Amino acid sequence: MEPATHGETGILLALFLIFLFAQIGAEIAQRLKMPAVVGEIAAGVIIGPSLLNWVQPGEVLNVISEIGAILLLFAVGLETRLGDLQKTGTTAVMVGAAGVVVPFGLGYVWAVGSGFSSAHAAFVAAAFTATSAGITARVLQELGALGRIEARVILSAAVLDDILAMLILGVVTALQSSTGGGVNWLHIGVVTLQAVGFVAVVALVGTRFIRKRSSLLDA
Repeated sequence: MEPATHGETGILLALFLIFLFAQIGAEIAQRLKMPAVVGEIAAGVIIGPSLLNWVQPGEVLNVISEIGAILLLFAVGLETRLGDLQKTGTTAVMVGAAGVVVPFGLGYVWAVGSGFSSAHAAFVAAAFTATSAGITARVLQELGALGRIEARVILSAAVLDDILAMLILGVVTALQSSTGGGVNWLHIGVVTLQAVGFVAVVALVGTRFIRKRSSLLDA
């Protein structure tokens, strides 16, 4: 079967295959007592370029997938209170920090042992720190556990993981692009300010704005 990538017909066929196999994968996963998202990911691997190559990533599919991720995280956000996440502050910081430091350290040791240079090993190790808040939120949502204290810790730690991973990626990217042993500290500083500033604006300004405009959401 040729990969569905060209023209409107190809896009519609790709969407049909994605939906069909995602539903089949989700059903199988649920029957095996696993989250449906596990089966959906497995279905994507099967029909994607890795195996059957029936569907290939493209500009349209990438946009649709990004919209889906945004809607998923938005739905989870509607069920999550910032105050509840703040109550788990200390525990979430410890979990989030450990979730970055441990994978990064082990990844760096493995990369160096595999023959990578220090700079390249750091870049490889940074990949181990990546997390998916969307997948985490989806699983917790399916389990109906978003209101539990454990879920709040996990989501808070996931947000912290994303921020720390962004900072680490900025550092290792600067190391990769540096010449003569110099590090682009300006680039690292900009990335740090962007990450911290975004969270601060959303937490302090965004929540107050939403509270004042909450009547618009109820309409």
